[in-house]
Amino acid sequence: MKPYTTIEQRPDGGHYLPLQLQGVELGKLAALLRGRRLLACKVPKMQTARSAWQVILIFDPDMYLELTSSSTVAQGRDDFGTINVEVLAGAAVESMCEWENLQFPEVLVVVRAEIVRWQGGGLIVDSGIRLQFAHGRTFSAVSSDVPGALLLTMPEEAAPTSWQFPASEYSFVAIE
Repeated sequence: MKPYTTIEQRPDGGHYLPLQLQGVELGKLAALLRGRRLLACKVPKMQTARSAWQVILIFDPDMYLELTSSSTVAQGRDDFGTINVEVLAGAAVESMCEWENLQFPEVLVVVRAEIVRWQGGGLIVDSGIRLQFAHGRTFSAVSSDVPGALLLTMPEEAAPTSWQFPASEYSFVAIE
């Protein structure tokens, strides 16, 4: 996917940096994820959940999502991070690096998928994705203040106080 997001002009004069999606239409993403078990989360060995440039989510049966972030200059000299989601057909195509599995404490079945959205100064930015599971557990991957990096929040962790901006400035928009 592009390392930047094309800025869309809104009728009210503002700008929108949308989620980049490949391999499925946005209207079908929630149905594709709902009811699937999240089996594993992989990042390249030199990366961590606090700063990842590539994330592979593995669902049953044999469905993979690749998550990355794009960094786009939208206002003055400010970069804004957006989420890229690609549904991979078949086995995940991985780079030649070593991978590390981030562990989950229990079986996680997706009940809802959401876009993590930041809005301010006439700009709307689809900064991340959040998956909700039973019993209030969540997983999120949201652009951080490092261009191109994602901050992952694992199901057993509390939500962070800040991603690229303070967490209180974000909203969660259901993917229908």
